[in-house]
Amino acid sequence: MARRKRNERESNPPPMELTERDIQILDMVYRCRVLRQDHIHALFFGSSKTASQRRLALLYHHGFLARRFLTVRASYLLSPALYVLDRRGATCLRTALGYDELHWQTGDTQVGQVFLEHTLAINDVRVAVTLACRQYGYSLLDWQSEADLKADFDRVPLRDTTGRKKAVSLIPDSYFVLDTPHGKAHFFLELDRGTETSARFQSKISVYLAYYASGAYEKRYHTKSLRVLTVTFNQKRLNALKNVSEKAKGGARFWFGLLSEMSPEHVLTGPMWSVAGKNMLFPLVEPIESEIEN
Repeated sequence: MARRKRNERESNPPPMELTERDIQILDMVYRCRVLRQDHIHALFFGSSKTASQRRLALLYHHGFLARRFLTVRASYLLSPALYVLDRRGATCLRTALGYDELHWQTGDTQVGQVFLEHTLAINDVRVAVTLACRQYGYSLLDWQSEADLKADFDRVPLRDTTGRKKAVSLIPDSYFVLDTPHGKAHFFLELDRGTETSARFQSKISVYLAYYASGAYEKRYHTKSLRVLTVTFNQKRLNALKNVSEKAKGGARFWFGLLSEMSPEHVLTGPMWSVAGKNMLFPLVEPIESEIEN
C-alpha cells in the first residue's frame, strides 16, 4: 500500500471529540498565524511527543488545521510540519470562544513562503518568551502581532532631507508586555532578515526615537517603559545593526539578539542581549536571587 503524502488528508479519519486543549491549540495557531509542530508540542504537550503528533494529525485530518511545508529546501519532505488554521478550526473558535470578528479567511491557508519564514522566526521568539514566563513565574500580559498592530497604528511626523514634514507609519513586528518581580516591562520586537540597508535601519531608529519623544507612545501604551528588541540571524549582522543604532544615537532602549539563542532558558534571564552603547551582554529581566540559586 502506498504511503499517504504528508499534505493529503484521510478520507475517513478516526473519530475524535474536541477537548479544551484542542481549542487552546486552535486559538494559539490563529493568534500566531502559523506554528511548527515543535512549537505546539512545547506549549501544550510537555514530554509526550507521540501524543502531540497523534492529536495534531487528528486536527489536521478532520479539517481544523491545515498543513504547510517550506519549499526552500530540497524537498517538502525535509520540512517540519507547519500548522495554520483551517475552515473547521475557524468555525470552532467562533462557536467555542465567541469571537465576533475572526480575522481569518480561506486564503489564509495558502500564505507564501516568505511570510511563513518571517512569521515562524517571530514565533520562535514568542514561544520562547511564553515558555520562559512559565518557567520563571512571570506573566505575559499581552502580545500583539504585526497583524494586530497594522489594524490600528500611529504615524510619526518626521522631516525628510528637504526639510518637509511627512507622516511615517510605525508598525513593529510585535509588541509584548511582561510582568516580573521588577515590575512591568514593555517591548517592541523587530525581526531582521538582512534585507534592509543600513540607511533604512537608521531611518527606523529615527522613527522610534521620534515616536517616543512625541509622547504618542506613552499615550497609547500608558507607560514610559520601552525597549526595542531586534532579533537577527548572525553575529556579523547583529554587530552592524548595533553600530548603526549607536551612530543614530539610539541609546540603551535598543537591544539586539540572535535568533539561534532564543531558548526558554535564556531569552529572558540569560545574558545574551547586546545593548546599543554598551559592550557587555545583558538579560532582559535581571534574575532574582532565588532564581539564580535554583
